[in-house]
Amino acid sequence: MPKSKGPQRKSRSVLTKKVRERGKQPLSRLLTTYEEGDKVIINIDPAVHKGMPHKRYQGHVAKVIAKRGDAYILEIPYPKKVKTLTARPEHIRKHLEG
Repeated sequence: MPKSKGPQRKSRSVLTKKVRERGKQPLSRLLTTYEEGDKVIINIDPAVHKGMPHKRYQGHVAKVIAKRGDAYILEIPYPKKVKTLTARPEHIRKHLEG
């Protein structure tokens, strides 16, 4: 059988929660609204598969461009170009600048 090349391969440590973090999420994370221009941190929640960005963006700081349905369009400056991706609010948190 050939080796898998899916988006979640080699992600055992990145996409696992600590024992005490398991369970339901607080509603405040889902109900937080982000405005255009807000900076957010991509922090993937492995318990929610829907709207999950690729694991390579874990921990990156992005800028909110727009809202599309329940999800947000994010822009990430990468070394040679600007990447655009879609993520649901379960996977992003406000970036505290300072």
